[in-house]
Amino acid sequence: MTPNECLSYWLIEELVAQGITQFCISPGSRSTPLTVAAARHPQANTRIFLDERAAAYFAIGWARATDQAAALICTSGTAGANYYPAIIEASVEHLPLLAITADRPPELQQTGANQTVDQNRLFGSHTRWFYDPGCPDQTLQESTFKSWAAQAVLRSAYPDPGPVHLNIPFLEPFLANKEPSLPKEALPNFQLGIPRQKLAMEDLQVLRQILKADRGLVTLGELPIRAQSSVGNFLKKLNWPVFADTTSGFRFGNLTQRIDLADQLLLQDHWRKAEPEVWIHLGNQFVSKRWLQWWQDCNSTRKIVITNHPERQIPSQRSHWRLQMDWEALDEILSSTEANLSRTQWLEQWKLGSQALEEQAAQWWDKTERFGEVSIVRELVRQIPTEHALFVGNSLPIREVDMLSANRNIPLRVAANRGASGIDGQIATACGWAMGHRQPTTILLGDLSAMHDLNSLLLIRESQVPMTLIILNNDGGGIFSMLPISNQKDVFEGFFGTPHGCEFLKVAAMFDLPYFQPKNLKQLQKSFQEAWHSDKSSLIEVKTDREQIAAQLMAWQDHVKNHS
Repeated sequence: MTPNECLSYWLIEELVAQGITQFCISPGSRSTPLTVAAARHPQANTRIFLDERAAAYFAIGWARATDQAAALICTSGTAGANYYPAIIEASVEHLPLLAITADRPPELQQTGANQTVDQNRLFGSHTRWFYDPGCPDQTLQESTFKSWAAQAVLRSAYPDPGPVHLNIPFLEPFLANKEPSLPKEALPNFQLGIPRQKLAMEDLQVLRQILKADRGLVTLGELPIRAQSSVGNFLKKLNWPVFADTTSGFRFGNLTQRIDLADQLLLQDHWRKAEPEVWIHLGNQFVSKRWLQWWQDCNSTRKIVITNHPERQIPSQRSHWRLQMDWEALDEILSSTEANLSRTQWLEQWKLGSQALEEQAAQWWDKTERFGEVSIVRELVRQIPTEHALFVGNSLPIREVDMLSANRNIPLRVAANRGASGIDGQIATACGWAMGHRQPTTILLGDLSAMHDLNSLLLIRESQVPMTLIILNNDGGGIFSMLPISNQKDVFEGFFGTPHGCEFLKVAAMFDLPYFQPKNLKQLQKSFQEAWHSDKSSLIEVKTDREQIAAQLMAWQDHVKNHS
């Protein structure tokens, strides 16, 4: 074996041994040794991506679903730069990811050599670790390199999960002229033990005293899969009202403490004045700006933030106490249910308020709205099968789901790229997520998000689980119609509304996807059922009106404010 082949073989072997089994590979010459090593490893699950950006977003989806990193492999030049948006998302969302970029040797750097760019720390401060071993040569030792590979996996998972960048320059020839003879006995793989973070006993005692308050509140931001069990037990023991973000894993299902329309309740003075004694926030940031504003306004509330990473809070979410711990450590905080009559009454007040508002919402939207985005979203959440998962695009769709989804006591797995809140890579992320949890998945996107990631429709077509892509086509950027800039008529439509006049029928045909375009609620229901009960992926396009959406949402909010 050549040094190139040895290094690549050891790298893939060690990554697989440490639990990295998903390899997202984009075609290229300089990365040949890495690609061949992954292709030949019997336990490496390899997938080819024509576009590096799609590969990286697919890896993000995979990490969301599995809590495991996927490995990216690409050639030199601009290929690795296409990973950058997803690297940022993974960093902000604390998702593990391994980016492995092949590189040209040092003697070609800064010479104008073809396909040669400076890849040293290409992703800046957005990676948890960077390493470049230099060009492989005869001095390379297996033990040294395997320890380096194991370190990469550790750094992607601890102490703050996120992306790691390995940059490997290769000299030609990349491979020997004949198929290599792999070593029969390799060195033992390194055993990684991930440290666990628990609260000190004195902190536990203080926290237990604080949690004896009757009028408490819990908000949930995005939470990883591994947190679900411990967080669920914690919430039941507390018996406080729970405001669950769409991405938390608790927005839908049988959690009895959940306040479904919390965002809309806070439009009313009565509920804004009902300040809790203690407010605990678990996980990442939430979608609702109203929650954040209320957090700032609750001056007398004792506020506690609990996460599993060291990133500091945004200034507007200042707390009295910030705790970093593993989610499993929540089980140690409360040994038994602390509920009493006063606490139960406080919870019931919020539940009754939410139920009353949901009755108003059902009457309002079902009787006053013509076929439009909110009715589509509400119908989607009501009807989507229990075996399906839902990926929601950024901008307006995630806000519509978060604000106005009808009460659903049946669990529904939901995900979104809320770290940097970009509209790129949404389809690829959803495909990686679906691949990770092995569930049929419905994707709800706006038209601009879909156009950003059209090439990933190939991933939908080739998906091993059925995918249903729902595109809300309002011919531009719908969310801008709800912002003050919409009043500036001379610049709004061309620079913010950005109409494009495109339809997706021919796009669906290009990728051989069944296509539906319902024009009323009855046709929508029929399209949903046909798509969901098919073993083949499909595309549903619904044309909506930007101005109508904005007017309806504003009218609804005025209605809520005036009917406390």
